[in-house]
Amino acid sequence: MPWWNCILVVDDDLDLLRAYKEALELDGHEVALARNGFEALRLLNQGLRPALILLDLMMPGMNAWSFRLRQLEDPALASIPVIVLYAQDAGARAMNALGVDGFLEKPVDLDVLLGAVAAYVRPAGSEAHPPQ
Repeated sequence: MPWWNCILVVDDDLDLLRAYKEALELDGHEVALARNGFEALRLLNQGLRPALILLDLMMPGMNAWSFRLRQLEDPALASIPVIVLYAQDAGARAMNALGVDGFLEKPVDLDVLLGAVAAYVRPAGSEAHPPQ
């Protein structure tokens, strides 16, 4: 998968994963899916380097806070931008502690999602790749 076009979507809701994948692929992006933070870290540790991670806030096993701790501890992963998707507000202080690049409230409007993603990735066939 080209790094400049890949989005890793992490969510425990299989229906939402499928919906995000379909919408993002229709917009020309490569999409990798993970059902939880452990699976996402496994993919990243195996060499996946997405241009962006869409991360569900509340997941069983490893929530967004635990995932971010592990991500930020690894220099190879720390710089990957993250947008958190949330259905339940955990409070401004707790959410800001994540240190992420953005937040999108579920259910996410498709135009809002694609607009947020556009700041980090370019669809396949775009004329130029983002600078390294």
